[in-house]
Amino acid sequence: MNIQILQWLLKNRDVLMKVVDVAKTYKKELTYSQQWEIVDKIARLVLPVLEQQAVQPKLLAYDWTEQDDVALLAAGADINALGIDYQLLIDVIIPIIIAILQSLVSRKEE
Repeated sequence: MNIQILQWLLKNRDVLMKVVDVAKTYKKELTYSQQWEIVDKIARLVLPVLEQQAVQPKLLAYDWTEQDDVALLAAGADINALGIDYQLLIDVIIPIIIAILQSLVSRKEE
């Protein structure tokens, strides 16, 4: 779990809710091309906001630390209040956004 991404999503709730709607269509049984379409849709929602806010992908794509436990509890309460399926967030949304950010970071390092 990446608390920075979770907090960023919560600060951008309109994007978060759109991403949730797209992520609900994700199923492991989909073909790779169908899964890629979902990743593409999420990237098209997230990337313009990252660019507009001049967010450095490397700052969001960091590993979990134990200090993040308290922040996770607070974010979890916000996610619950929005009625978002926490499992969807952990299993689909966060990994997709991490992959998008990591591709941006590796692209900038080339």
